[in-house]
Order: sequence, then C-alpha cells, then structure tokens
Amino acid sequence: MKKLIYTLAMLVGLTACDEDFMEPKYANELDQEEALNDPQVVQGFLLKAYNALPNGQDSYGGFLDCATQNAVINLPNNQLNKTSAEEWQALTNPLDNWKNSYQAIQSINRFIEFGLRADVTFWKGNEQTNAELTKRFEGEAYFLRAYFYFDLLKRFAGQDASGELMGVPLITKQLDANSVPELPRATFREVLEQIVDDLDYAVNFLPVKYSGTSEITGQNQLGRATSVACYTLKSRVMLYAGSELYGLDDAQDMNVASVRAAGEAFALMGKTLPDVYINAGNSTGFDNYFNNGDSDELIMRRLGGNNNGIEGANFPPSYFGNGRTNPTQNLVDAFPTADGFPIDHASSSYDPDFPYANRDPRFYMTVLYNGASFKDQTVNTSVGGKDYPGGAGGAANTENSTRTGYYLRKWLSTFVDKNPANNTNAYHYFSVFRKGEVFLNYAEAANEAFGPNADPYGIGMTAVDAIREVRRRAGIAQPDTYLNMVSTDQDAMRELIRNERRIELCFEGHYFYDLRRWKEDLNEPVEIVTIEIDQFGLPDYAVETLFTPTYKDYMYFGPMPYFEAIKTPSITQNTGW
Repeated sequence: MKKLIYTLAMLVGLTACDEDFMEPKYANELDQEEALNDPQVVQGFLLKAYNALPNGQDSYGGFLDCATQNAVINLPNNQLNKTSAEEWQALTNPLDNWKNSYQAIQSINRFIEFGLRADVTFWKGNEQTNAELTKRFEGEAYFLRAYFYFDLLKRFAGQDASGELMGVPLITKQLDANSVPELPRATFREVLEQIVDDLDYAVNFLPVKYSGTSEITGQNQLGRATSVACYTLKSRVMLYAGSELYGLDDAQDMNVASVRAAGEAFALMGKTLPDVYINAGNSTGFDNYFNNGDSDELIMRRLGGNNNGIEGANFPPSYFGNGRTNPTQNLVDAFPTADGFPIDHASSSYDPDFPYANRDPRFYMTVLYNGASFKDQTVNTSVGGKDYPGGAGGAANTENSTRTGYYLRKWLSTFVDKNPANNTNAYHYFSVFRKGEVFLNYAEAANEAFGPNADPYGIGMTAVDAIREVRRRAGIAQPDTYLNMVSTDQDAMRELIRNERRIELCFEGHYFYDLRRWKEDLNEPVEIVTIEIDQFGLPDYAVETLFTPTYKDYMYFGPMPYFEAIKTPSITQNTGW
C-alpha cells in the first residue's frame, strides 16, 4: 500500500509566496500542468486554506477585545488602537483580512476543480480508502469556503450608496487575473445563501469527530473540519444574520435556522458541557482547556505551537512579561457573584470593599487582579506595587505594565516560565469552535425566535436550559436563583444571555462583532481602577474613566478595503467610509 503524504515542509513551500489572490503560483520545479496532475500538490491547495485559519485568538496584533470596552492594550501605536473613530479608516484598517481570505478561497476553488476529478488518486492501492479520503476532502473544502466567506462577510458587509445591504464578491470557481475588474459585490443575502449551501453540502461528507486509529477519521486528523463544526458555524452564521444590525425582514427565520443548526450539533455532541474548568479557584484553572489538544470542549482547534509567545506578551512584568492585554473595570464588573447575581442587583452579595471576593469562577480564570495568586506569587497592581508602573522591584514601567489595574489571565499557561534562567515553553491549542459557543448561540437565537422557555422542535432544550448549563459548568451556585428569577421575561433573558456571551467568550474574538450586530452603544466610557494602600494596609479602590470612544453611527459596519475599491471599480464602498 502506498500513501501520499503532504508534509509541513511542502505546505510551507506552497504558502510562503506573497501572491495576489487571483494569481496562483506553483512549485518552482513543476509547470502548471504537471502540478495540477500531482495529487500532493492538489491536496496542498486544501492545506493552504487550513493554514490561513487563525492560529491564535490574538491574531489581530493582540486580542480583538482590546478594540472594545473589555480591554485595552498597553502599546499606544498598536494597530488595534486604530479602530478608534479618529484612526479607523478604509486605508488603515487593522481588521482587513481580505487578501488572506481570498487567497484561501481561491486555493479551495482550485482544489474543488482539480482535486475532485475522477482521475485523481490521493491514496493508492485501496480504492475504498481513496474514496473515503476524497469525500472527506470534499466536505472539508466546502466547509472551509463557507468559513472564509463568513469571515469576510462579518468584516466587510454594509450598506453602500444604493442603500442595499451588500456583501463581498462571490468567487466559486477559478478566475484569471483579467476577471478581477469585473467582480462586483454580491448582496449580503447572496453571500449568506452561498455559505449555507456550502455548509449543507459539506456536512454530508464529514465525520462527527476524529478519534481512534483510522487513517481517515482517526485522532491523528484532529484539527480538520467535522460535521459538528459545520452545524456550529451554521448556527453562528444564522445568528448573525438574524441580528438587529442587518435588519433583514426575515430575521425571525434566521434565528429559527440558528436554533435548528445548534440542535443538530447537540444531537451529535450531547447537551452537557464538559467540566473543563478544573480547580477554577487556583492558578491552574484553565490549563485543562487551552493546553490540552484533546479537550472535550474543543469542536475544532488550531495548534498555536510549543512556545511562550503569548505568555511573553501578556505575563505581568514581575513574571518577565510585557503585560500587553489589560482587562478593564467594565469587564470585571460584568462578572456576577458566585451565586450568579449581577453585582449591581439588590440581592447581590457583592461587597465593594472586597470587590474580588466571591465572584463567578470564570473571573479568576480570566483576569489577574490585585492580590491574585499566580504561579506561586501574588500579583500587586496597587500604586507602588511590583506590577504597577514604576513600582517596587523596578520591573514594571509604562511600556510593560497595566493601564487599567488588571492583567490578562485567560490563555496564559502556568507551565511556562519566562525567567531567562529557566525559560520553558508549553503547547497551546486555540478553539476555532467550542461547545460553549453552541449553547450560547442556541440560547440567544431561541430566546429571540420563541422566548425563554419554548422548545418547538423537541430538541430537549430551551434558551433557559442552555444558559443554565453554561452557568452550571462555569461554577455558578446551584440552584441558579437569579436565572430562575428572570427565566420568564424575554427582555431580561436577552440581557443575561448577552452578558453570559460576553464573559464566557471574552478574548475569543466575538465581542467586537457582537456589540455591532446588537446595535449596542459603542461609546461607553472605558473604566479602570487605581488602588491606593491606606495607613492601615487596606486597599482603597478608585474607579475612573481612561477614555471615551467616539465611534460614528456608520462604524457599526466596517470599511471595504481601500485598495480593493481602487483596483476593482465595481466594488462599492460602505456608506460613511
């Protein structure tokens, strides 16, 4: 038996060149015709698309939450700071992934055209195995095309001068460079329909998960698309489409479709969330999730590598880090108390004199606060403390320490040591999709479409049930009294669902787009805390405004890329940009 294996070295060779997305480049030693008849090269088109997936949640030059009220970044010239009203422009858009996505889409289209021919054999010596592998590749290709079109749609959709809601150019086959000037924007709905068609097709060819020793669906294939990933992406896509921002006249149908897609995912993955938040009260709480490639929470994941880059960027300075990501007081206040009540609720047990005590366990896994225990040390962000700019020990300065009184905890491995005398690394795994999101997608869409307590399709779950499971897994005290109090009120449930989404998925790239699709206030002041230690050694907490954004209404939609609009006259710009 002879198996054709496409190695990482070959993949790097195919993806290294900086090509225009309409101009394919092939291996130097092969001409085009030879390349397209080589199964290894053809499979490389698919692998190139996988390589274009983000390999970390901080792939925007930092976490996208740093362009929201959830966090700030401590580098003034960081590109995420350019999403402010004064600097966010079509010419300098830090969210522009146009070229990367269209290169991936063209690679996928090449694979579909050349890899699915009857004369292409990926696995020689066994016709049945080759057929199974080819079908899996086919499902992966259509899934990936849907993924990249949705990524483009959420970034670049908007109303142009015609007043119509527009999407991006649709390319579903190979095009030569001469076709570029003729490509118009498709409408939002046309792109949406293409995404749904691709996902509905892909799901027929993909396994539920990769496990065991099978060459086709075994554990060694982890990271590839699955049927559960298809349903999860569809639930996300339709949830967005049903949101207020897009104003579709059939938004109700979109939410229903999101409910049904999430229901299909539940049927395959179950309706109970895995307890990945082990030992949440101490410094090892989240390692079981993001340093474990086999975590049952992960539906589809990327390997971020065996390194300490994210720790070097985000460890506090006394831990030999640069303290880049600084959660805000806004985000800290979004976490409820351990019994699930918002901190400003009349029945809350929150004590402003001890603001970090008795909080939702997810708070301790997300934020490093003054007094937090981390890697056998105590974080000190009080004025003069070791993690405060210019504080004791001399490690902290204005370039590597917090602007808000807080540091990031989420994603940071306790296995890593940045001390030059004992430098150690850890493997990092980042979710493309995870189970917690499916529950949150379902809860939001079901609440909007049917209300808090309906289960019209016999899925066995209501919006309230989905949120109850998210909060149970998080460690909220049971029974969940606050959830029970709001469980019959659609508006109150909407508020709770949105807040649960904010804290559960923070620093995972969702909140920036959630704020916009919900048409929330983008100009809420960004708040920080300054902690002074009084003469009795007790902390005094002073909350103040760091800055207030000044987004304009048209910035609920982002800009089309400036140079694409110049290069392709048929591409219209979104209003205001």
